[in-house]
Amino acid sequence: MASSALAATRARIAQLDVEIERLQRLLDPLLAERDKCQQTIVDYKYPILTLPAEIASEIFLQFIPSYPERPSFWGFQSPSFLFQICRQWRDVALTTPALWSTMELVLELSGYHAQQLDLLKIWLERSGGCGLSIRLEYIEDEDDDIGIIGECVDALLCHVSRWQDMEIIAPFEDLRKIAGSMPLLRSVTIGTECWPDVLPEAPAALFTNAPALKHVVLAKTFNPFLVALPWSQVTTLEAQALYAREAIEILRHTTVLEDCAVTIHNGQPSTASSIPPLPLRSLGSLRLQSVAGITDGMCQFFKALRLPVLQTLSVREAFLGLDPVATLSAVCPNGCPQEIEIFHARTPQEVYAGAFPLASLTVLS
Repeated sequence: MASSALAATRARIAQLDVEIERLQRLLDPLLAERDKCQQTIVDYKYPILTLPAEIASEIFLQFIPSYPERPSFWGFQSPSFLFQICRQWRDVALTTPALWSTMELVLELSGYHAQQLDLLKIWLERSGGCGLSIRLEYIEDEDDDIGIIGECVDALLCHVSRWQDMEIIAPFEDLRKIAGSMPLLRSVTIGTECWPDVLPEAPAALFTNAPALKHVVLAKTFNPFLVALPWSQVTTLEAQALYAREAIEILRHTTVLEDCAVTIHNGQPSTASSIPPLPLRSLGSLRLQSVAGITDGMCQFFKALRLPVLQTLSVREAFLGLDPVATLSAVCPNGCPQEIEIFHARTPQEVYAGAFPLASLTVLS
């Protein structure tokens, strides 16, 4: 390189240095301002993050579904969703046992069973000493390992003293394992589609040590000759599918029943035409439906009832037999209910109104 070219290059470098220094003086305040803005962001406290943990916990409890609905392990209204926001919310959620005391677990996707069982155990541990409100249902699949539902029931039984509102749909062999002291249990839904091929020598006695249990829902099908519940303390009964003789077997023992809603099946051989009177001296509300047609045995079942304090009645007219007015008068010996709903009726409303003028009547054809 010629000396003149070298001198020109050195001069250019000197010019660049001057320009860089000039630009640096312009850049320094911008960099300082940027750092200040970034620090402001770092130091900023979102209003909700300034709340005391106790208040944040209450807000979180309003986020999950209200009872009787229960959150699933995944999804928007699951407590686990709160983990995705920030570390502080995660810490608050983990120190709020009530968030984890209510859950819904439906075992229908076999590929996730092991993960669901692990999550069940984790949630039970996080729930601390809170009363539990849990729905556990196994949807049978011939390709599944049915043992998973038994493992879930076993996990729940480790916390049986905290059961409060429970719904368990499981095979009979897993239901019959339910035992232990349940001082908090007030409501239970129970059912199965997997009854044993060989009948046990005696009914499985469940919830025998649950003094606060008052509300029982019989889901799916239920056989009172295989499962015995503490009927003498039950005040509210709902049954989705009972045969007439099963309903009779249960109602004979419900001495303090106040509210009853039952759907009667008609697929079983008719109940004997002569049924001894079935007094329910505390029953104030009765809702009686049927699956398909009404058999003679189902009519005899209703006619056997004696409801001296009944206030509200909703019934399909076919239960009342050929003379519905006479049947109602016999079933309610101390006077007809204040509110009567007769559906699928053939008898004109005027007939009922003439016989029971003081009642609030709804007759639907």
